Amino acid sequence: MFHVDKTAVRGVHGDGVVLRDTDTRDRFWWHYPNLRMLNILLLGCIVCDITNGYDGSMLNGLQSLESWQDAMGHPEGTRLGTLTNGTRYGQLGALVIAAPLMQRLGRRWPIVIGSSILLVGVALQAAAANYTMFVVARVLIGFGNTIQNTACPVLASELAHPTQRTTIIGVQNSTGSLGQIMAAWITYGTAFLGMSSWSWRLPSLLQALSSIFQLCMAFIMPESPRWLVHKGRTQEAYRILAKYHAEDDETSRLLQYEMAEIEAAIEAERAQATSAWSEWIRTAANRYRLFIIITSGFIIQWCGNALISYYIHLVFNSIGITNPKTQLELNGGITINGWVWGNFFSLFVDRIGRRPMWLIGLGGMFTAFLLLTVCTGVNTGTNYSNDNLSRTTLFATFLFGFFYKMPGCMLNSYVAEVAPFELRAKAFVLSSFCDAAANIFSGYTNPVGLAAIGWKYYIVWCAILVSNFVIVFFWYPETKNLSLEEVSQLFDGQALAPENSKLHDEDVPAEATATEVGNAVDGAPESKEAKVAAQRV
Repeated sequence: MFHVDKTAVRGVHGDGVVLRDTDTRDRFWWHYPNLRMLNILLLGCIVCDITNGYDGSMLNGLQSLESWQDAMGHPEGTRLGTLTNGTRYGQLGALVIAAPLMQRLGRRWPIVIGSSILLVGVALQAAAANYTMFVVARVLIGFGNTIQNTACPVLASELAHPTQRTTIIGVQNSTGSLGQIMAAWITYGTAFLGMSSWSWRLPSLLQALSSIFQLCMAFIMPESPRWLVHKGRTQEAYRILAKYHAEDDETSRLLQYEMAEIEAAIEAERAQATSAWSEWIRTAANRYRLFIIITSGFIIQWCGNALISYYIHLVFNSIGITNPKTQLELNGGITINGWVWGNFFSLFVDRIGRRPMWLIGLGGMFTAFLLLTVCTGVNTGTNYSNDNLSRTTLFATFLFGFFYKMPGCMLNSYVAEVAPFELRAKAFVLSSFCDAAANIFSGYTNPVGLAAIGWKYYIVWCAILVSNFVIVFFWYPETKNLSLEEVSQLFDGQALAPENSKLHDEDVPAEATATEVGNAVDGAPESKEAKVAAQRV
């Protein structure tokens, strides 16, 4: 396996100074007007996972409603699997065009396109007259949601302040739990409408809320500075970074280092022609990246979470909790549990580190699933007569949600860090493909497995969690406190080393002023010293 050389991360000037070291802010982020505005604008990206979370929780709730069961013909087995996987089929279709859209149109316009398609699907879903119409609507929802969900984490990771990137991406991933909370309690409330079709049509319609918000925000968000630099629009990128990362201070050391890192990394990748799909297997570093991206996409979905997300009512049935109202209340509690811990862990990703979050999370999920398996097995043998075992099983379900959010809150950030700029859009396509493939498999096997062998099916996920832990332990590197470009140094070593980027500190005369540097970027006449200094920004 490829060896990660941590000594290769020496900063843009080879002086051991990484981008985070240049941040001189001495107050909380909300005290800086432009940074505060940037984070408000990034809400248009942050809420992207609400639809995913809403979808799974809504479908959980709808399955407890007799009106929905009657309208859909009481789907079971593979019919239920097809209905559940409708969004995944749409996801697979969208992956074909997601990367080309981001490479050609940037990061913002795919959000507009994806949100528009999703809204059409939501309208069709709310108006569905039968099972087939509902499935088609879900395919459209999955298609549009995948386009926006592929673009949003890329834009957020490339636009966010370097010191806030992992927190923002972590909160973004946790909005899936916010969507689950919304759907769980909305379906709980509409359940009191009885046999009226609005008991399930209204939750279906309200799935549009987050996408309407995203559609509006996409028109006022800045574009990715890295994409602008890649397209030769360096002046625009410089002004965006100067405004939102440096509060319009062109003498900012962070601004100069950040622009230098971005330009050096993109120039090096462009020189190596690293944008083709075949680039994933051309070098040992990229093959290693490919391994991490593919396995992480499967690991985060193949850990038993699909049982909790889409088939919790079957889990409840397996422990003797069959009352629809009780199931809806417990589903609502589980979603709140996930949202709270997802946001909590997002604040500590850079302090704890990626590897500990992965390993502790997977170890904890295994413990929770083992507890779930043992308690359910024993309780089943006693015809659910032991209330303590039922309560312990519920505790294990909540415990699983606690540990799942540790790796769950940082997956997109980790994918963005591992992938170089030229392959970042494709990396999220690959990650989404693995996500869809894992969910489609689970969507069919979970209801069939639970129906066939009951609680013994949980043993399968215990074994998978052990294999996931082994993969992460031996092959996932630590990337905390590094910028996107510095992680590229971590993987590529000398290929992107400072000495190859013409960015030595000694090449920049001290007499080159910030004004001269700014003029150089804007294309104004400048001194010889400023021309050299402009290479840094």
